Amino acid sequence: MGTLIRWLAVALVAFGATAQVRETITVEVVDVPVYVLDASGKAIRGLPRDAFTLLIDGKAKPIEYFDVMDFGVAPHPQSAPQTQRERRLYLLLFDLDFSKPARLAQAQKAAEKAIDQSNPTTDLFSVATYHSSRGAFFVTPFLLDRVAIKRALFTLRGSTARDALGLTITKDERDAWKDVTDPIALETVMGGEANQEMAHAQVSRLVEDLFDGVAEAATRLGTMPGQKHVLLFTQGYESTLLHGFGMGPGPPKVDARLFSKLDAMDRKFRAAGVILDTVDIAGLRHSWDYRDNDALWQLARGTGGQVVHNKNDLVAAIGDLTTSQQIVYVLGFRRTDNRPHRIDVRVNGIPGGSSLFYRTGFGDAQKLAVDGLQLADILLNDIPQTGLNMRLNASPSELAIELPRAEITAQLLEKTPTVDVIVYAFDEKGSAVFAGQKTINFDRSEREGKQPIVIRQHLDLPPGHYVAKAIARITGTSSLGFARAEFTVSN
Repeated sequence: MGTLIRWLAVALVAFGATAQVRETITVEVVDVPVYVLDASGKAIRGLPRDAFTLLIDGKAKPIEYFDVMDFGVAPHPQSAPQTQRERRLYLLLFDLDFSKPARLAQAQKAAEKAIDQSNPTTDLFSVATYHSSRGAFFVTPFLLDRVAIKRALFTLRGSTARDALGLTITKDERDAWKDVTDPIALETVMGGEANQEMAHAQVSRLVEDLFDGVAEAATRLGTMPGQKHVLLFTQGYESTLLHGFGMGPGPPKVDARLFSKLDAMDRKFRAAGVILDTVDIAGLRHSWDYRDNDALWQLARGTGGQVVHNKNDLVAAIGDLTTSQQIVYVLGFRRTDNRPHRIDVRVNGIPGGSSLFYRTGFGDAQKLAVDGLQLADILLNDIPQTGLNMRLNASPSELAIELPRAEITAQLLEKTPTVDVIVYAFDEKGSAVFAGQKTINFDRSEREGKQPIVIRQHLDLPPGHYVAKAIARITGTSSLGFARAEFTVSN
């Protein structure tokens, strides 16, 4: 699912006889990405604005913004998305509860092919696992670094580099994963987290936990602009848990609690502007086994997502999914209140048998807390920040980060305030080759004076051109600072 949330500050100034009152109103512009597929599942191109009808709670809503994005166009080697919304974010989420290790290994190899065939300038990937014992665990943030993503994909574990945001991997890891081969991948996977035993709990409780965990993953994507999809790799659960079970006389039993959990999951996906696409990794199913596949429809349907049917060729199936999402029509409008609403879309002039997939609603207007995924996104994509006017000076042997003492003091809210500073150096390929972190306890001594606080970090890098980037966050606030500097290490 792709969505863009644009926050427009409108200042209203009222002048009285003796006082001036200022009020700030935040207006949210909601984007509705729409995927239009023909009967064979191929994306339909060339549809005009007037082919679309947008409905909010069943009533026609004017389309104030209209855009078409084509992710199937071969990129120029030096090109990049013009804006953050012109990118696709794929969270590769592996369900460790309802999936057998051998099936997960096949899914990982299929996901690798999808990464290889993706657009290297617009498609970012993140890897995460779900297990009932700890929920959704993000192995990496969203990265363009294909080597780092593949290492995470096949190990399902964080790097031993263990930097604050998970952007770096060690040199040994990079050397080992530059050319991934199937035997290496399988050996690594079979010794990894995929071998965890399923929790000894009732299946219905495991399904509840799955809904909560997947919803948690979607919520973390809420602050990130772009066309956002969670690809859940799973064998699924028995759908009869939800919509009826029991073979005796009388109406089927319904688990109202599970239905409520599923609805709550759908609401969180809609609020975050994310689509859930489920990937069936169970292999070719027999006709009597259709109910397990139907469970994947239960998961995806309420978010506007698709189900990838595995017909013994998971690589081709995932390829069909990403190809179908190459064309996205974006319908934008301003929301007029803070309540959640249902979205419907109609399209005229398309062939019979065509299908639509789109954002099915939006949630309460809210400002989400600063998240590690957001911090990584700022660093990787040079997103300006206005919370702190920090500076970064770089030389071949040292980085110097200057923090504005007075600006920080004015924003402190906590009794024991701290400022977290994270710094990275990236090589010419965009790979993170250095990471550092420091927390400053902003006690009374640090608040005194007017001179900036300077943090120095020694570097020892091989010859080449580098980009240093730093981000600072004041605890208890959403205030962020960002700075970057380029430097060259000579022979």
